[in-house]
Amino acid sequence: MDLSANAEFRKLFFSAKCDCGTSALLSVEISNDKTVEDIKDALRSIIDGLGRQAKQFRSMSCDMHTKMRLGPMAGRQPID
Repeated sequence: MDLSANAEFRKLFFSAKCDCGTSALLSVEISNDKTVEDIKDALRSIIDGLGRQAKQFRSMSCDMHTKMRLGPMAGRQPID
């Protein structure tokens, strides 16, 4: 499945979850021209970047997670 905005990259997906039931989709893009050795050499940096993304998600409040899940209409009153 090609979900990258750039066809020259492979996209790897990971998830992070919160106790409130919200999950985040974390991703890393890797250029198609990178070799397995290039990726192995960059693995520590890739893991650190994913860790930062997960930490940022987990530092958000559950209220913010709910707003992310429900979108811009979250908390708005219905129009009669």
